[in-house]
Amino acid sequence: MDLEYDVAAIIGAGLLGGLIMVVPLYMGRAMAPQQMRMDLLLLLGTMTPMRLPLPAAYLAGGMMHAGASVLFAFVHVGLFEVTGINADLVLWGLLFGLGHWVISGMMMGMMPLLHPLVAKGEMENPGPFALNMGPMTAMGFLMLHLLFGVAVGGLYEAFL
Repeated sequence: MDLEYDVAAIIGAGLLGGLIMVVPLYMGRAMAPQQMRMDLLLLLGTMTPMRLPLPAAYLAGGMMHAGASVLFAFVHVGLFEVTGINADLVLWGLLFGLGHWVISGMMMGMMPLLHPLVAKGEMENPGPFALNMGPMTAMGFLMLHLLFGVAVGGLYEAFL
């Protein structure tokens, strides 16, 4: 099978999709902090055993999220290519965003094993699919992954 894809378009779609995902997350935290309890960039940026000061932890978390966003964009486009999907990428991105949510949601359930501060009880354990953080955070977690899928599908199609 001959796979043809545009690496720059994938990276661009992944980075912008990740940003499109993070902006509403932090807008939700700013407007309703009791309902949107996940501080994703801090959660990611404090996964290392060394304690980073807050600005550096947020920067590290942002870099980790950007890298993961590009990686998931490669997965999305790889699925487009392998399955022969070349139209309606926004709709397919929505479906792939659902798959992305399932994978990420299962990873959230493993945070006590992966994250030193969660393991010590110094940071809230999001639980599978962020369900430990309340229904609004869990719903936001789903919606943000669907938004990422739509963004990656649409942006990749636009960049081609």
